Amino acid sequence: MHKNIVCKKHREDERMRVFIVVHGFVQGVGYRSLVKEKAVKRGIRGMVRNNREGSVEILAEGDPEALKAFEEEINVDLPGGPQVLHIEKRNAEDYISADLEGFAIWHTV
Repeated sequence: MHKNIVCKKHREDERMRVFIVVHGFVQGVGYRSLVKEKAVKRGIRGMVRNNREGSVEILAEGDPEALKAFEEEINVDLPGGPQVLHIEKRNAEDYISADLEGFAIWHTV
């Protein structure tokens, strides 16, 4: 488990990029759509996708304050819906380095 963090300053205007792995009951319950909705609301660019191991991966880029609020909003425990048990942040530099436009739901990896 990676507990070292995590945020990388990115380009102009103090944007940060984070890679998040969400563990819990988060597949087949609309969690990726919820993540996308929260990201778009906060002006965050990136992607969300299921991982075959049962977790959900998120690459997010945005204003540091928006990212902090986003992380709080995706940490949900909804009866009959997504239930997040643990959010793990990983070094974003170890992952996708492409420029991000909008926020997308990607295929399972």
